Amino acid sequence: MMRSPNNESDLINNYKAFTMNGPNMSPTIHEGDLLVIDMDQKFIISGDIYIVEYKQSTVVCRLLLDRETVTFIFDNSQHSFEEPLYNIKILGRVIEIKTLTD
Repeated sequence: MMRSPNNESDLINNYKAFTMNGPNMSPTIHEGDLLVIDMDQKFIISGDIYIVEYKQSTVVCRLLLDRETVTFIFDNSQHSFEEPLYNIKILGRVIEIKTLTD
């Protein structure tokens, strides 16, 4: 059974919007697209798209989790890399992509 939050603003506070910069996730996400993330979803579902703080940068990528190692995957490239889970900070999972260009 689903329950409504006690305060609707609590639900809104869990979401944040980002604008995509760069082509790393093309063709799934394009430069200028608006990404809505759920900041409560910090657990990794392998293959889903996340916004992550890594080495003082904010990164949009797919994550794959293998025990304590995370693989960063970018849709526009065959390049990927691995990093220990403790080296990254997950800001949230992308739950919606709003394409602003037609």
